[in-house]
Amino acid sequence: MKVVSIAEEPVEQLPYTAAAPGSRGVNYEYLPIYFGEMVGLPDEVDALILASDLQGAAGHGAIDGEQRVRQIGEELPEFLALLLDSYGARFDPERVVVLLCGDLYGDPAHRGSSGDPLPVWEAFRSHFGTVLGVAGNHDMVTSAGKARLEAAPGVDFYDEPRMTLHSGLNIAGLGGITGRADKPNRMPEEDYLRALQKLLRRNPDVLMLHQGPDVPACGLPGHAGIRRELIAGPPLLVCCGHVHWDRPLAELDNGTQVINADGRVLVFAAAGVD
Repeated sequence: MKVVSIAEEPVEQLPYTAAAPGSRGVNYEYLPIYFGEMVGLPDEVDALILASDLQGAAGHGAIDGEQRVRQIGEELPEFLALLLDSYGARFDPERVVVLLCGDLYGDPAHRGSSGDPLPVWEAFRSHFGTVLGVAGNHDMVTSAGKARLEAAPGVDFYDEPRMTLHSGLNIAGLGGITGRADKPNRMPEEDYLRALQKLLRRNPDVLMLHQGPDVPACGLPGHAGIRRELIAGPPLLVCCGHVHWDRPLAELDNGTQVINADGRVLVFAAAGVD
C-alpha cells in the first residue's frame, strides 16, 4: 500500500480538553481529521482510519472531578461514523479498518497521566468492523480488559510483537517505547530493536508502532535506531505516534512511508474512487 495524497486542510475538527504543560490548568484543543487516498487498499476495505495519542476529554465543557472523564477517543468513533455516512453508500462501517497506535487515555487535570484505554477501544468497535492497535507508554490495559478485547469479534490488541492477517493485509504491531524494563510498556532498546527486526523479516504490509522513527532530512523527531531498521528492509507502510510531527507523512530513503498520527486522525480511501 502507498499513500498518494493527504488533504492539506482538515475536513472536520473535534473539540477536546487537555492538561496544560506542567498540569497548570487546561488547554482547549481541536483534533483535526484529514482525508487521504491510497493505492493498494484491499477490495474488502472501504476505508482505513489511523489515530494515535488521543489524550484528552471530549468537548470544551467544565471538568467535574467527581465524574469519570469521557475521553475524546470515546466520542471520536461516532463522529467519524456520521462523517463517513454523509458520503453515502461508499463506506460500509463493517468494511472500515481502524489502526490505533497507542496513548488513548488522557486526564485533563494531569499532563502525561496513564490510564485504561478500554472504553476507547470498545467505542471504536461499536462503530467499525475491524479495530487493531498497540499500546502506548501511557496505556494501562488491565488483564480483564485484555480478556474483553480478546473476546470481542473484529478486535485485535497487539499486546506482544506479532503479525496477523486482517482484511487481506499482513499487519504487524509493536507497542510501547524503548526504556527501562521496570516501567510499564517499555523495553530495553536492544530488545525493542531485535523485536522490530524479527517483524520486518516477515515482510508485513503495514507496521503499527507507538514510538516511530526520526527523519533527520525533514527535521522530524523520533528514534534513530527504528529508522535504521526500517530503511534496512523493503518498503512498507508504518503508522505511529508518541511524538508530534508538523506534518503527517514522511518517506524514508528506501521508500517506506511513515504516517505520524499523533494528535490527528487520518481517513484513507482507495485512490481514484469519487
